Amino acid sequence: MTNNNYLIKIIQKRKETDERETEGGGDNSKLPDWVMEGAVLEKHSRTLMGSLSSLEQFVSNKTKQFQAIPVVIKAKVNNDALAKSHRTAINEFFQKKGRDKTIGLTNNNELFVRVDNANEFKQIAEKLSNFDDNAKAISALENLDPFEVSLLDVNEYPLRDGKYVLKIKLFDYKNYRINAKVEDEFKNIILSNKQLDLVKTVPYSRHLKVHEVTADSFEAIHVLAEFSGTLAIDPMPMFEVNEDDFFVETDLKFPQPEKEMDYPVVGVLDSGIAPTTQLESWIIDKHTNVPDEYINQSHGTFVAGIIAFGDLFEKKTLTGVNGCKLFNATVFPDASKEKISETDLVENIRDAIEKKKDEVKVWNMSLGSMAEADQNEFSDFGVALDNIQDEHEVLIIKSAGNCNNFLNKKSVSRIARGADSVRSLTVGSVAHSQNVGDLSKVNTPSPFSRIGPGPSFIIKPELVHYGGNCGVDNGVAIINGVSSLSQDGLIKKAIGTSFSTPRVAAIAADLNLKLEEEFDPILIKALLLHSASYPDNVDMEINQKIDQMGFGLPKKADEILFNNPHEITVVLRDSISKGEYIEILDFPYPESLVDEDGHYTGQIIVTLVNNPILDSQQGPEYCQSNIDVKFGTYDQKKLRDTTKPMIKNELGKEGAQNLLQSSLYSKKKAAKDLVEFANQEKTLIKYGNKFYPNRKYALDLTELTKSNKEKFLISPKNWYLKLEGLFRSHIEQLAEFERSDLTQEFCMLLTIRDPNQKAPVYQEVSKLLEINNFIHRNIKINQNIDIRLDDDSMGV
Repeated sequence: MTNNNYLIKIIQKRKETDERETEGGGDNSKLPDWVMEGAVLEKHSRTLMGSLSSLEQFVSNKTKQFQAIPVVIKAKVNNDALAKSHRTAINEFFQKKGRDKTIGLTNNNELFVRVDNANEFKQIAEKLSNFDDNAKAISALENLDPFEVSLLDVNEYPLRDGKYVLKIKLFDYKNYRINAKVEDEFKNIILSNKQLDLVKTVPYSRHLKVHEVTADSFEAIHVLAEFSGTLAIDPMPMFEVNEDDFFVETDLKFPQPEKEMDYPVVGVLDSGIAPTTQLESWIIDKHTNVPDEYINQSHGTFVAGIIAFGDLFEKKTLTGVNGCKLFNATVFPDASKEKISETDLVENIRDAIEKKKDEVKVWNMSLGSMAEADQNEFSDFGVALDNIQDEHEVLIIKSAGNCNNFLNKKSVSRIARGADSVRSLTVGSVAHSQNVGDLSKVNTPSPFSRIGPGPSFIIKPELVHYGGNCGVDNGVAIINGVSSLSQDGLIKKAIGTSFSTPRVAAIAADLNLKLEEEFDPILIKALLLHSASYPDNVDMEINQKIDQMGFGLPKKADEILFNNPHEITVVLRDSISKGEYIEILDFPYPESLVDEDGHYTGQIIVTLVNNPILDSQQGPEYCQSNIDVKFGTYDQKKLRDTTKPMIKNELGKEGAQNLLQSSLYSKKKAAKDLVEFANQEKTLIKYGNKFYPNRKYALDLTELTKSNKEKFLISPKNWYLKLEGLFRSHIEQLAEFERSDLTQEFCMLLTIRDPNQKAPVYQEVSKLLEINNFIHRNIKINQNIDIRLDDDSMGV
């Protein structure tokens, strides 16, 4: 049994000292270099003015055709003006009576601007004429164009019963009455046209509805494209499951659940689980949206087998789970008999989760699109998964997707659509073993595993686990698969991220079981990401590791929840509102980690998971909020004069240095005794100003350059932690209009450890928490659960 004295700790900010008010700063009066002036500005203003006449006619024609329906135009913004500090000037340029008229952003830096009638161009024309007073906004705009729906070639749209199947989205005008009017007019157009049929309308999120429409002819599709409220007409995505497998003969003894024992629980969103002799007693309930004649339980049974008995099959303790209760959610039909549309799949997933949302909190989803995620725009499917998780307070573990480009020696594709879900944890695959001819070494990315980054450079996949390996012989894949069950109860082998994902789902469910805390998907995600590391044989540059393996392989639940005497992990679970930040100026760092030369030493791991505010119509800016974290040293506290303008916080710091910066560290390889940490965990990414929902830093203080050690690590130094929220201009203006507060939740984990395993880090930091009046406690664990850390093998 483990020693409960070394559980990771939950800490709280101290309201009187750690809560701060955001202060203004900088000189906003100076215009950026890209702002035009003089004759150049006047000429550009006239060019934009010239486009207004054609736009005015376009809007006039549309409002006559579709009365009371706003028309959308596009305002192309140059790259230099995309920053939040400049966006406000652009939004104000199109405002009418103080109301923001910009309603969206494309991945081509084009703002969608709502125009209610042609008379509104008079106001824009006046601002263009008064170019000196509007120089910033005018310089930011490259051109103004009408918005028109782009249609693909007719062959791109799938057919069902001889009809084109369309996925149609309407504009969200950020106004309930207008949106309702637009939707009514859209439905009237379909009702009045015998060649069109509205199959269903499915809410993907609060601000995104998807309409599944069938059309008898391509001409009928053009009718819908002409409607002013139409944002996009895309081919309806159709989903299918690809499997590579073969059967082997293996004799294993499978346990049955004990009546008095609690087990992890995972919801399996898949093709169904066959009630085999090995799994039947582990299935707690079932739900299906698929008719019996269209069910093929092969894929779902294989996934379920890995969740429940993955360690048993591989004869290794990979997840620490030996038996898991399963909720059988059949949401996917046999693709050889019936393809399923994206709208149907979203509905099926929502129905299944809603049925068991109070009992099942962790859901495995090893299904998805074969289409590659966009580099800039988040998929509607991913948006829907985000909304479902927010609505029902659950966590979905999602596969990254498979790619067969390795058969032709081509580069692997990026993650599949749906795997770009911000709220989900996305999982790639690494090789569990290497046979002769296999393309991947053990613990390196599997040949078929799709890679990141996700849209807008977010880190996807976040984690990897074992999903198989393969080679190629004359263009045919020769698989070296992982083992699980067929729907007949036979043991077989298969490869895919579908089968690495359930291992992470099992760990997540095991964590939830072992924690005696209220279910918290942000905490579960943070614990998994914080524990993850790269196997020591992965010889890649850090950015390649991140793109292909995320943050690495997660540890087992037993290992995640405990420290040893020479390390400590603290958890800060809180929220940050606009206008506030958190700054802890006496963060406890142990004096036992000061070397003989007076320098602070130690390894530090910081993981930050935040729940960003999301807006699906903002294209690459889907994540509308972010949190920055800084951790480092400073010389001393100082009192500040709050009577001066812009000074709101009485207490400050002098000589501060954030140590979470790669530029401070030596570019030379780590010392021999630090190689393991450098290979497995060292993570110093330049995140820049990008909005990353998940961030992680792992560093060793001995690797600072000599000069930086002298500047920033000489004892006695004080240590600080700072967390500050960032919000995009769009969401700030929307919140102001809706009179709502902007808040984002987060979970931060910070580990301090002695790599030499000598210093009493846990005891010393715990004592410093007491001395500095922190409210803290050990994370609560289920006392009825047997937690073991010393069992490295799996008996069979």
